[in-house]
Amino acid sequence: MHLLRLVIFYLIFSPIPFVQASFIDTEAETAVIIDATTGKVLFEKEMNKKTYPASMTKIMTTLIVFEKLSNGTLSLDDKFLVSEKAWREREGSSMFVEVDKEIRVEDLLRGIIVQSGNDACIVIAENIAGSEEAFAIIMTSKAKEIGMLNTNFTNSTGMHSNDNYSTAYDIAILSQYLINEFPEYYHLFAETEFEWSGIKQKNRNPLLYKKMGVDGLKTGHLSISGYGLAASAVDGNRRVISVTNGFSSQQKRSQGSSRLITWAFREYENIELFKKSQEIDQIKIPGSNESLSSVSASSDIILTVPKTKNKSLDFSIELDSQINFPVAAGTKIGQLKVNIPNETSEYFDIYSTNELKRTNIFSRFFSYIYQSIVNLFV
Repeated sequence: MHLLRLVIFYLIFSPIPFVQASFIDTEAETAVIIDATTGKVLFEKEMNKKTYPASMTKIMTTLIVFEKLSNGTLSLDDKFLVSEKAWREREGSSMFVEVDKEIRVEDLLRGIIVQSGNDACIVIAENIAGSEEAFAIIMTSKAKEIGMLNTNFTNSTGMHSNDNYSTAYDIAILSQYLINEFPEYYHLFAETEFEWSGIKQKNRNPLLYKKMGVDGLKTGHLSISGYGLAASAVDGNRRVISVTNGFSSQQKRSQGSSRLITWAFREYENIELFKKSQEIDQIKIPGSNESLSSVSASSDIILTVPKTKNKSLDFSIELDSQINFPVAAGTKIGQLKVNIPNETSEYFDIYSTNELKRTNIFSRFFSYIYQSIVNLFV
């Protein structure tokens, strides 16, 4: 009965027709697009194939700094000393730091994010961890912690190393985590130019200069792995993240990434089914002393779905196989299963809104007999 109520409620108040998203492909060797809110994969091509992330590695370098800024162990005004090793780092892009000079953390971050300075990365790494090698261990540990299962870092810059590898999907997870966890610092990725040592350099992210809502993140290029880009864009209240690698030119990288982001906004939308703590339904929980019990979610339930035509969502509640009484309010007792036409069903944990106690022994006995009879007919 609760399923019927849910379906009828949703069809009356929020009719949701669906079609499958249109097909798209890319010249990139590896690619993925995810919704930044739900994490749903909207498109992928070899997204778990290990490749070399090049300067997209620097997203993790900045994340480590953001985390320390957020927990108070570092401030933007702290100054880091430039070593001779960092000063000599001129291969690839550079901030043009000067040896034995102290530089504010905020300036170093801009040197990494805007100018893609390898020298700035080394300054950060050495001052936080003592050496770049030790800093890379911190980077890899953080990667595993946030779910980057196919990633290993050996340096802070993305300079080529056989053991400095990642995947398009892992870089998307990294980007999503950084954007969602550190919004107070993410704005640095949207800056288009930065001047240091009298040298003004523009941000290498080509999509920042197009009017398509892109506000980060980072380009990358190595001759062995081609041109890559981790990019994030906002359209209304939606944010998507696109990660590509293996383009054959800068122009194809720009055009290909733009096309994927535009497609993601055109073909998909986010739908909020229930807000945090909102009652989803009142159901009968076997063994409970309550005739009907209220269930809700611990966070907003949001779906990323194809935009619509003539079909509708339906959903049901699946209780855990074993519920131990007494049940405190806020205890997980099952999942909400949402069926999406032409898509894999999605599941969300649901929780008891109120405290539940076990029925007495006589009620449990008659309930058992009743259920046994019902099961015979089923």
